[in-house]
Amino acid sequence: MTIKKRVTLSLVFSLAFTLTVSFFILYLISSQILERRLKETYRLVYENYKEILKGKVEESEKIKALADSGQLSLAYHYIEKVSGGKCEETAYYRVTSIGLHYGITRQYPEGCFFIGVNIEEILRFMESLMGIDWVVYYDRDMVPEIVGGNLDTFMKDKVIINNIVIDRFSKQYVLNLPLNVKGYTLYGSFLEKSLLMEVPLTNMKGLLIGKVIFIKDVSALYREAYTVFIVLALYSVFVLSFLALILFRIMSIVVNRIVFLKDVTARIEKKDFSVINLLENSKERWKDEVYELKHSIYNMALSLKSAFEELEKKKSELEQLAYYDPLTGLPNRRFFFDHASLILESSKRYGNPLSLLIIDIDHFKKINDTYGHEAGDLVLKSFADILKKTIRQSDLPARLGGEEFVLLMPNTTLQQGKVVAERIRVSFQNSLIVYEEKEIRATLSGGLASFKSGIENVDDLIRMADEALYKAKELGRNRIAVYEP
Repeated sequence: MTIKKRVTLSLVFSLAFTLTVSFFILYLISSQILERRLKETYRLVYENYKEILKGKVEESEKIKALADSGQLSLAYHYIEKVSGGKCEETAYYRVTSIGLHYGITRQYPEGCFFIGVNIEEILRFMESLMGIDWVVYYDRDMVPEIVGGNLDTFMKDKVIINNIVIDRFSKQYVLNLPLNVKGYTLYGSFLEKSLLMEVPLTNMKGLLIGKVIFIKDVSALYREAYTVFIVLALYSVFVLSFLALILFRIMSIVVNRIVFLKDVTARIEKKDFSVINLLENSKERWKDEVYELKHSIYNMALSLKSAFEELEKKKSELEQLAYYDPLTGLPNRRFFFDHASLILESSKRYGNPLSLLIIDIDHFKKINDTYGHEAGDLVLKSFADILKKTIRQSDLPARLGGEEFVLLMPNTTLQQGKVVAERIRVSFQNSLIVYEEKEIRATLSGGLASFKSGIENVDDLIRMADEALYKAKELGRNRIAVYEP
């Protein structure tokens, strides 16, 4: 095969590969932009809905006095006396004889009132404001509890699909959409797409009784994205083809030597430094720029090989120093806070239990003063070994500093955490530490706290555990105390 054919085939292959990668990257970028636009649309619809609800409920509260005096029509707002006694202020959805309402129970001198707004009016307002369609439906199993004794009257003219009862909707076509939506989802063909967004409906007991589904036509977003993708793809084809033509003219002159050096640099890029011997043994007929380039690559390869070896060594050392305590081998404070925040956010998002234990070696200064710092280090390492053997793989232990340790236990209730803490305490209490033929007995105190609503960050959880630890020390040490607000 001639050199020109080889160059041509190489360029054709390179061009095809580069275009494929470019198209893939363009696809990823377009997908990310679309996803971000869809999330923004979902957030905009949801936040507008919530803001309108909040504003209308507050407006209903302000106009209650006018409604009582007969000076205001309540066709848009809804006020109903729930009971003559006291009640807790609770926001929820309420189904009445005239439709679905959202509001809050509020205590007034004359009794407990539900003050809310007509959801259908809110939805029709959003339909005209944002150009969205909607449908309101209830869980079929919850309907008897929602309507009480008026079941037959309520079910009249309602549409039943599978296990849902459709109460109201904006347009007929929405009945053909998949309404079992969680969060938001897309539905439609290649060019015609709709974004379906859910709003859960909860009753006074906090139970899910149904959903409001918003339907937003996002076809324009997709057509715009497809147009941008095609334009950028054509531009990429033009630019890459032009560059390939220029490169072909240049490479046709010194193709063999350049290909050789290209292969060498490609292997160096992959950290294959066996090419150093290949560069040493290769012979050059002309000492020109390519020859100088070869020697530059040779010197670069030697430097890179040495640098990579040194970097790998330093990287390993730095990772160990940055995230782990050199004495106990446990994660250090930095590692703990980096990972504990993620665990806490997961618990807040999914409602999983989470417990945190702060541990302090009792009278550790006395151990150092009596037996020496090397003995103290041995006590710390012995405790770390016990801690590692006792906990689960999913738990996060760490040495915060000195004789203070912490243990974060995901998916662990307060009671379960106390069992683990006691197991650690007893194991350490019963352990025998021998230093220079001297037996050392040591104990620990611990403070245990569990995640609950209102905790914003890991520092809050540690503060609670610290208070419990202080309590354990006050009670005589060698015990586990639980945080009590």
